[in-house]
Amino acid sequence: MTAALSGTALPDVYGYTTADLHALPDDGRRWELIDGSLIVSPSATIDHNTIALWIANILWDSNPSNGFVIGTDQSATIDDHNEPRPDVIVAPADYLQQSPFPIEGAQLVVEVVSPTSVLRDTETKRALYARAGVPAYWIIVPDADKPTISLAELVLDEEAGQYAFATHYTTEVFETRTPWPIRVDLPQLIARRARMMRIDPQ
Repeated sequence: MTAALSGTALPDVYGYTTADLHALPDDGRRWELIDGSLIVSPSATIDHNTIALWIANILWDSNPSNGFVIGTDQSATIDDHNEPRPDVIVAPADYLQQSPFPIEGAQLVVEVVSPTSVLRDTETKRALYARAGVPAYWIIVPDADKPTISLAELVLDEEAGQYAFATHYTTEVFETRTPWPIRVDLPQLIARRARMMRIDPQ
């Protein structure tokens, strides 16, 4: 939800700034700054975090160099009015011990969609990450009632300044070469999720 807090300075004409965000008390909640709006998300479910962890582990295992690291739920500064917290991000290794870190140089961001974040992940952040110049964006959609996990890969069209689908919400084995050769066995992950949910994936 979007928040306006007592004790927080009134926003400027473009909304709240990263300075306002960093001045918030550490209350354990997941704050983001999106287009000048302070947004707090409910605590993620174990299901959501597990899927993000699976994707992060696959990225780590396929990472061909020491030049990039994979972070989860890390604040990434885009500009004075935008500091999202992607579920997974591939960032330059120079930022290993920095938080928040600049999104410049990030090769991939991944968002796992939750019921409260559908519009934000599929529309708002899609446009935001494109403006920031992130080359690739994955949107992961877990079905709420079934073990199905869908993955969409969007690749930046630099001339148009927006993302285009390279893979449109597949549940099959997914392969890409961006940011490096990666293979995500979605049927295997779906089977693992089915066991967690204690239901038959068929």
